Amino acid sequence: MVASRRTSLSLIAMLLITACQKEDDTATADPGSSSGNSAASTTPSFSDADGVLAATRSYVVISTAVGPQELLVGLAAGAFSNDQFATRVNVGAVSCNGESLSLQAGNDYAYVPPATSPTGIDLTASNEVTWNVGGGSGFSALTRTIIGPYPITGEIGSGSTVVRGSGHTLAVSTVLSADSVLFAIGPVTRTLAGNAASCAFTPAELGALNAGSALAQVVSYSSANEVIGGKRIYFVKQSLRSQTVTVQ
Repeated sequence: MVASRRTSLSLIAMLLITACQKEDDTATADPGSSSGNSAASTTPSFSDADGVLAATRSYVVISTAVGPQELLVGLAAGAFSNDQFATRVNVGAVSCNGESLSLQAGNDYAYVPPATSPTGIDLTASNEVTWNVGGGSGFSALTRTIIGPYPITGEIGSGSTVVRGSGHTLAVSTVLSADSVLFAIGPVTRTLAGNAASCAFTPAELGALNAGSALAQVVSYSSANEVIGGKRIYFVKQSLRSQTVTVQ
């Protein structure tokens, strides 16, 4: 899966963000839409992948009558392709920890928590993630349980103002049990080693941003892969933090 064809699995997480990091922040599904700073996909790309299944722990801070409260929302998404993700295919029913994913336009799969279950899929009872795929379009049916620790992404501690001409360091308090860490400010991304808790974006990199709002994201992830029925499937665990920032 080349970078230009990354599956936008993490975009569903933005639908859940109603406030980020600070009580006075105002976040929307895509806080950078009005400024043209589209939010980046935080899904890792794998050059040899035929399928990707990602289970995401998304940390969401909401405003309540008793002050800001943090929710841990369980999300899941997937995509399958026979042509290096130039197009995606329908592989039948897909579920994560017993919750069914919906087939979206373009044959992407996504689980978006309903209003009756705002915390989404239970990804907290244990670190195990069980995937079921019905099969189809050249992909075999599968059931796999992925064990091992879940990546941990600490709270974002860097400022909420990004000055393009000065550069900006996006940082979290800690990162644990990750293969890699993806940092993003709007559409500008960089992926670092799994022990990186901060990323210093240069003025040249931030020059691609427009003045206005943008979504800063940090996602630590780990992955395992297996060839099933001649197709290489990647199973991803992600831990996502987001913050609305003002770009100057």
